[in-house]
Amino acid sequence: MFDNLDRIPYGPVDPEFTLLRVEDAAGATRALIVHYAVHSVVLGPTSCKYSADYPGVLQARVEAEIPGAQCMFVQGGAGYINPLFQGRTGNEEADFATTQKMGELLAAAVLKSAKSIHPISPIQYPIQSASNLLHFADRWDKSKSLEVGITTVLINREIAIAATPGELMHKLQIAWKTRAAVSYPLFYGYTYSSGGGWPGYVPDLKSAALGGYGADASTRIEIGAGETLIERHLINLYQMPGMWHDQPGKP
Repeated sequence: MFDNLDRIPYGPVDPEFTLLRVEDAAGATRALIVHYAVHSVVLGPTSCKYSADYPGVLQARVEAEIPGAQCMFVQGGAGYINPLFQGRTGNEEADFATTQKMGELLAAAVLKSAKSIHPISPIQYPIQSASNLLHFADRWDKSKSLEVGITTVLINREIAIAATPGELMHKLQIAWKTRAAVSYPLFYGYTYSSGGGWPGYVPDLKSAALGGYGADASTRIEIGAGETLIERHLINLYQMPGMWHDQPGKP
């Protein structure tokens, strides 16, 4: 729903944000990377000004509280996740105040987590990555096709990032987080990394079957493409530590 002024939750979301903290040799925080899955559309079409929306408020608040640190925001699988906060009254002052409120709430949670975040294990493995350019049919015009470039990153075999372009439904993010056998699985949507085009909305199977905005309207990638992308990320994830062998294992 584009307008939800009564702030009624219509369906499931992924309520978690994931925070990565980068420190220097002295232990000072140099960067915070916030991963969260909700569209940056607190301000709607009634506002015609350039705005970083709630992530901009988040960044400003966190950087003010932790001098010398850079705060970055990475969007998750937010294909059909809009904020409950809606600054769409047409009153500029009130709408920006609503945006400020959401950004401040997220910033407060991030700042609290930043104080208690735990370091990963001592570095034992190099950063690894694997990229693929996958080919899909157009859902509606079988004479056309789409290329989608993805990259899977593995850090110290504890942090795994699935980077995929397009607006993916959050159920695909949940599938990755549930099935990736690492301590910290991150799902980065809207992310160009290895060529291909922009696939637009990428629905999961159930959403594609039920239809609606982003599920059959305003999407063009073939049915099942979302699950295929997740499977490819998982194949990459197990490949990088050398878990795929050339010969069968012992019975």
